[in-house]
Amino acid sequence: SCILLSCVSTCAAFTSVSTNRRYNTALASSVAAADEDTFYQAVQLAEAGEKKIDLDELDRLATALEQVEGCQFEEEGGLCEKEIQDRLDVAEVLRLQIELQLRLDYLKNANLFAEDVKKEHDREERKKFKAALEENRNKSPGGSDLGLW
Repeated sequence: SCILLSCVSTCAAFTSVSTNRRYNTALASSVAAADEDTFYQAVQLAEAGEKKIDLDELDRLATALEQVEGCQFEEEGGLCEKEIQDRLDVAEVLRLQIELQLRLDYLKNANLFAEDVKKEHDREERKKFKAALEENRNKSPGGSDLGLW
């Protein structure tokens, strides 16, 4: 039953807030324009997970979100807490994008295993190509005089 409660509470954290809810316009209008731009850019980049984005920019935005104190849009206790948690979730997504980009760069440029797999694959493909070429040459009555070898 403890596991079920944990699952339910975890799932509840990912449920959407009712679209009928109205955030506090007065509180939201007090957010500085620069902060609002930063928040918007952070959300846009967090949602654009596949794109390669400047790592310094991702770090700057994640740090900005992590340093915000209190609520910027919500006033009610539970919604304010959810806003804070969701803001930190966006920052975490940005941090995960940084890690993913670093790991993909490593995979493409320095991963020994990946390099060995690609070399072996290329070697096997070259063998298959040579075998197919030889088979095709053997089908020709006079052979091939292209001198590819």
